[in-house]
Amino acid sequence: MMYRVSPWWDRRLVAAMVVTVGAGAVALGFRSLTEVTVLNVSGLVSLLSVLTFVARIQFVPLVRYDRTRLVVRNVGQTHEIPWASVRRLNWDVRSGSLSLTLDGDRTVPVQAFSRWPSFGRHRKVIAELERAREQQDEVGRTGEFTVVPAQGIVELLLFLPIVVLVLALLVKGALALLS
Repeated sequence: MMYRVSPWWDRRLVAAMVVTVGAGAVALGFRSLTEVTVLNVSGLVSLLSVLTFVARIQFVPLVRYDRTRLVVRNVGQTHEIPWASVRRLNWDVRSGSLSLTLDGDRTVPVQAFSRWPSFGRHRKVIAELERAREQQDEVGRTGEFTVVPAQGIVELLLFLPIVVLVLALLVKGALALLS
């Protein structure tokens, strides 16, 4: 059974605010359009894509663990790490980021608990992960470190506004040539 270490509540709050503001901005944008043009629609699609990407950055990161492995899901990659590979949990006070040091001095950032003032909450997360590491099974002493790239949604969210804008300019240019 996998246990989940929940991201800090303020991460969810920011994500909810981004989604709310984004939905309101797009709704207002469509309402305030006097005429629907390709450029206006492409601007709204771009805004929606950027806001969705920011919300994804807030929602996606998480940490799960069981007696054999630790799973760290960041925005760009998911890391499945056997407990035996974890050497140290690091908290950088200056940047406010949590990371794992693995065999071979490899470092894996833990984005679910980074970039926010922790107000001491990082101690609770580190203590929970240290406790889980101490209770690892013998099976958890072996295994390979795997990295799974993020699904294509990240690339799509960044690529979609560019495609829509280029299509909008092509359509506008074609209409200008025909008239």
